[in-house]
Amino acid sequence: MAARSHVQDPNDRRLRPIYDYLDNGNNKMAIQQADKLLKKHKDLHCAKVLKAIGLQRTGKQEEAFTLAQEVAALEPTDDNSLQALTILYREMHRPELVTKLYEAAVRKVPNSEEYHSHLFMAYARVGEYKKMQQAGMALYKIVPKNPYYFWSVMSLVMQSISAQDEKLSKTMFLPLAQRMVEKMVKEDKIEAEAEVQLYLMILERLGKDLEGLEVIRGKLGEKLTSELQSREMKCMVLYKKLIKWPECNALSRKLLLNNPDDWQFYLSYFDSLFHLIDAAWTPPTDAEHSLEGPVTCHILEAINFVEERILNEEPKGSRRLRGPYLAKLELIKRLRARGTNDEYRLGIPEELMFQYFERFGDKPCCYSDLRIFVDLLSPERHTQFINKLMEVVPLSVSSESDLALPGDIKAMQRHMFVIQFARLLGLHEALDREQKLILVEELMLRYKHALEFGKSCLKTELQFSDNYCLFAVHLLLDIWRQSGQ
Repeated sequence: MAARSHVQDPNDRRLRPIYDYLDNGNNKMAIQQADKLLKKHKDLHCAKVLKAIGLQRTGKQEEAFTLAQEVAALEPTDDNSLQALTILYREMHRPELVTKLYEAAVRKVPNSEEYHSHLFMAYARVGEYKKMQQAGMALYKIVPKNPYYFWSVMSLVMQSISAQDEKLSKTMFLPLAQRMVEKMVKEDKIEAEAEVQLYLMILERLGKDLEGLEVIRGKLGEKLTSELQSREMKCMVLYKKLIKWPECNALSRKLLLNNPDDWQFYLSYFDSLFHLIDAAWTPPTDAEHSLEGPVTCHILEAINFVEERILNEEPKGSRRLRGPYLAKLELIKRLRARGTNDEYRLGIPEELMFQYFERFGDKPCCYSDLRIFVDLLSPERHTQFINKLMEVVPLSVSSESDLALPGDIKAMQRHMFVIQFARLLGLHEALDREQKLILVEELMLRYKHALEFGKSCLKTELQFSDNYCLFAVHLLLDIWRQSGQ
């Protein structure tokens, strides 16, 4: 007769009812079942631990701890007992006892990968970083897998972070961690992105930014793939720290050509541009501008670059990206702050903001996009600007009300933007008490009308028109602050 491929441990079958009772919260039955089993099998240590779990959950902590220590003193090596004791100690909030448990198991079964890894994790839970390092290396010697080696490296990093003496951290722990990683690099054994990330973390903490940049730009940098443009973003951070403005500018420019809607790259592009202008940087005549390609070092070049991004968006119709249009306003803002005379080349801010509202006013983000450029508007033109916005908001008077109301969510969103922007510009402050109360009444009517747009919303969801209520509340608060009524 052929042998069966797997024979179930009879003890598992005997313990199963106790596990089921514990899982279902029936702790008294679990204790009773464990007592029955222990009468027949006195040496079944796991049954004693499961009984202790039942006692712990019924409030008999001292009795449970006594039972657990009886089993722990025997230094068990069977999985069932070890796992059950781990669960019990966790519920007792005594994670330090788990380390002793697996230290004993490792002494008895020194070549067990499972027990060594459990021991490492037990040390991690109690913050025993030095012992983690030793356990990681012991595990790597038994089973030479990269993760175990880098567990030990990470333990060194944790020792450096937790060390009270910063000098000790930078002269012993981190250099040792760096040497350990570089040994794997030389042997071409780096396999995972996490290993490269750890290497970069060590170099960063050592202040070796140039070496970190070389790692990212080299072969190891190819493993940085878990996040979109992770490699480029890390390069950008290091270029800024190392004050490599030509590379920072060129990389920002290159990334904007691929993704003209990424706002952080516009900011890096403009930051580096003005640093280059302030330093009077000029591109070399007999070599490439930088490691990352062409560099923009003149304001006119930057203006043309932004204009080109907008021209590329125009044919897209309603699916245009917001980034290039906002970049134009950002460049005007920076040029005005520097007191240069080139901002006129980009257009009039009021007109550009009006055009932006025409394109994107139905998006909830429109307000947060434009509010940072509010200072570009002339104070004497605030009322005219709001009136101009209102002229393009599609409102219509119904037979039921004399109030011009939006016909859909997009029209309502445009109208809410105008109300919110008017408040930002301080136009609500100019209203007297009666005018504010009239506006509050109007806003509440608009809120009730717009509830029809959210009929499909759940009760727990925000309504599309909730902002009307918020605007009304702010006006009432204004009245209360001014009059105390």
